[in-house]
Amino acid sequence: MNESDKICHLAELGFKIAQPKGYKPHAVERLFRESVRAITELRGVDLSKCDYRATVSGRIQKTLDRMGDDQAFVPERRGLDAKADEFADYFVEMILNGICEGKPGRLKKMSNNLADGYYSATLNIRRKYWDERNLDKMSQTEKEEIR
Repeated sequence: MNESDKICHLAELGFKIAQPKGYKPHAVERLFRESVRAITELRGVDLSKCDYRATVSGRIQKTLDRMGDDQAFVPERRGLDAKADEFADYFVEMILNGICEGKPGRLKKMSNNLADGYYSATLNIRRKYWDERNLDKMSQTEKEEIR
């Protein structure tokens, strides 16, 4: 798996949590940026993987309440904590420890470039999601016309 696959998979996990509305980078990249902040704002305090995961997951869960309906659609509130934990686990394991070699300073330096990839991957996922939904609607309409 190369680095772009890691970012794309993280975007898929993020899309299951919240589907951003519009194209503003702030809204599309919000889960990624909040995850970076959760780690870098610790100001060099070295935590265990479990503590990093808990910090990121907590930040994600609080962010969803702060985002509001104008920034994102949350498909399902039930099980949201488990989805946030999965996102956080992947972020810490593959982004912080994988790409950034466990160094929060490196994560901070690379965050803009990684956020660009997250932005693009999220828009790609959203486009495919809506293409499939529209195709399903067209198929449903054709079935009704046959009847």
